[in-house]
Amino acid sequence: MKLNVAVIILLILGVLALSIIIERFFYILKATKIPKDVHDALERYEFDLNEFSKLLESKSDNNVYVKFFKVILKAKDSPVWWMESIAQDEAMHIHSKISKGMWLLDTSITAAPLIGLLGTVIGMIEAFGIIGTSGIVVPKEVTGGVADALFSTAMGLLVATVSLFGYNYISKSITLTLDELERLGSKLIAHIKIQRGEP
Repeated sequence: MKLNVAVIILLILGVLALSIIIERFFYILKATKIPKDVHDALERYEFDLNEFSKLLESKSDNNVYVKFFKVILKAKDSPVWWMESIAQDEAMHIHSKISKGMWLLDTSITAAPLIGLLGTVIGMIEAFGIIGTSGIVVPKEVTGGVADALFSTAMGLLVATVSLFGYNYISKSITLTLDELERLGSKLIAHIKIQRGEP
């Protein structure tokens, strides 16, 4: 089987897409799981700000929740609107960090089938060119060329399908993480307001 340029491009695109999916999968597993003790402390009505601060200090900043709560706590003496603004800025920063490489997956979903189709068209032109140039038609050469050409389409669809599943999984994880950050961030700000004696 002869590899045309489209197949080579698709192989590179497929390897890149798969690398991003695997890297993001392990990053999301590691960095977006809230520590249970931090979650439980926020969910309790009896909340101690000093104890919560000490609890966060014992945790790694590699966890997006821990980093998010630490940013809010740094602004704990500020007005509520400022804390909310700081929290929103940090959530946007976390979103861009979690979404790293998503543009390539998004591009692969659309571009891979088109590149595969282009490879097929080029391969078909070459295969049928055999008929035009030689007076004798060798069916094996023509059908072999057509089979090679169709491989590009199959490859393009495979890359697009893998990218689509990866993209959807990562997108869902990002949405769930940001929703939980917003919910728990609002809860932390409410706890801070209560500790300050504000309504």
